[in-house]
Amino acid sequence: MEPTTDPTADPAGEPAAEPTVGPSAGAANRTPKTRWLAAVLGGAAIGMMAVGAVAIIGRNDPGTTSAGRVDKSSEPTTMPVESPPPTDPGAGTTVGPITGVVARTITVSGNGSVTVKPDTATLNLGVQSDRPTATAALDETNRSATALIAALKQSGIADDDIVTSGLNIYPRYNNGNTISGYTASSSVTVTVRKIDRTGPTIDVAAAAAGDNVMIQGVYFSVNDPETVIATARANAIDNAHKRAGEYAAAAGVAVGGVMQISEISVSPMPMYYAGAADSGVASGRAAAPTPIQTGTQDLSVNVTVVYAIG
Repeated sequence: MEPTTDPTADPAGEPAAEPTVGPSAGAANRTPKTRWLAAVLGGAAIGMMAVGAVAIIGRNDPGTTSAGRVDKSSEPTTMPVESPPPTDPGAGTTVGPITGVVARTITVSGNGSVTVKPDTATLNLGVQSDRPTATAALDETNRSATALIAALKQSGIADDDIVTSGLNIYPRYNNGNTISGYTASSSVTVTVRKIDRTGPTIDVAAAAAGDNVMIQGVYFSVNDPETVIATARANAIDNAHKRAGEYAAAAGVAVGGVMQISEISVSPMPMYYAGAADSGVASGRAAAPTPIQTGTQDLSVNVTVVYAIG
């Protein structure tokens, strides 16, 4: 009779260990290859479960896409806000008035003037001739004008102070409404900067142009009024302050500080004298020296001043 072989026995003849019953029984009885395969399958299952969980959460989260990615475009955007620079009234910044508050002010005008002696004369000189034809009248006028200008320059008047201001030629008519001849004229404006030379300059012009001379006027002025107008401005402010005080006293209020000053006008007011066409040369006698009195003139300033009142 053949001996019976126990399948659980160790080949060495020792009895095999009892089989393990329970959850660990399968793992204990697996071969290394089987255990590796089980590990791979288990990892895959866990990964699939994780993906599924993310997908479920993504459907309920408005900040995620269908693929489970976070949608950053739906996140609130925070814009940087720059703080305004600090206002420093002492650094030249104008601070506006408080809304709803009416400023208590009084507005007055002021006038000021200063009396000065003019230092510049302006002459309107010219020549005129009457001839039967236009060409002859213009030719005669041109010769007289050339002589007049040359005499002015020789007397010390600068080129820049002699300006041609008019040139005319026109026909003359008789009672029958027909042309009886032509009149031509030419005029210059002359600035005399040495005012005591005004009379002699007129005499030089008359002597040069003879019977054709025209003296159309003279006026006097201050060459640089800004050098003397400061006094008139100060007087205008004083006048405005006096008026403001009078109004404030009548209203029972007090005059405060100056809030605004506006200069309305500055008026040098040149003195003008009309001239005569006859210089005395036409009578055949020497003309007497032309007397000139420059006198004085007032430079005036008008201002508007706004004062605070309390």
